[in-house]
Amino acid sequence: MASETTDQPNTFHWKWVAVGVVVGLVIAGASYFIVVPTFNSEPIQTLVLMMGFVVTGAIVGYFSPGVTIREASVAGGIVALIMLAMVALLGSRISLDIVRSVLALILGVSLSWVGAWMGEELQGSRGHPEEETKRMFTDLQWRWVWIGIVLGFAINVLAVFLIPPLFNINLDVALAVFLLGFMITGFVVGYKSPGVTLKEPAIAGAIAVVLEWVFVQFIMKLDVSGGVLAFGLVLGFFLSLFGAWLGERYQISVAARAGQSPA
Repeated sequence: MASETTDQPNTFHWKWVAVGVVVGLVIAGASYFIVVPTFNSEPIQTLVLMMGFVVTGAIVGYFSPGVTIREASVAGGIVALIMLAMVALLGSRISLDIVRSVLALILGVSLSWVGAWMGEELQGSRGHPEEETKRMFTDLQWRWVWIGIVLGFAINVLAVFLIPPLFNINLDVALAVFLLGFMITGFVVGYKSPGVTLKEPAIAGAIAVVLEWVFVQFIMKLDVSGGVLAFGLVLGFFLSLFGAWLGERYQISVAARAGQSPA
């Protein structure tokens, strides 16, 4: 008898589209309107909104039974349309024209898809071939490198730009949360991924630092020295590695407790 988690792969669940729309409006919408009064910058506002779509897709993908990537993508498109209407009505620094509106719709769908893919991988509902499972203990798992990049980048962006206005704290505290985000990313990847995945989140942490440097240096037009970048790369790598080690240890302890429990 098929369970809900092994539902027909081609079934489209409108319930999870509706859930995704609600979650997207709460996360992406709230994130955008929280950041607007504090950071009067179009690139920052746009980046926070984009990461909101990623988180929305991740939540739908992770908590929904079966594979619901399409549902999350449709929900992201609907949320993007609603956000475009709200921005047009309420006004913001983001100027809207037909090209930007179409781009926003495409980003809403695609970033929600990316988030949902990540959520499904963290949930473990997609499964892995036997040969791939054998390689998980030795080979570099690029899937989990990409998951670490997406997860780490999203956590860092939301930590830096949402926590200060939301909790009325200064940027020094936000910086500490930013660094903690690397450990959280490593922990999640280490705990949720099959096999041994220490190097994957460490590499992802370093790449996330590079992406953040590109945003600050070339989008925000703020000069970042090579020394600061190098220090950030080292921190991103080793903090993510440490978090992954903690995640692997926790994964082992959970597996040990499950093995001792009665069947």
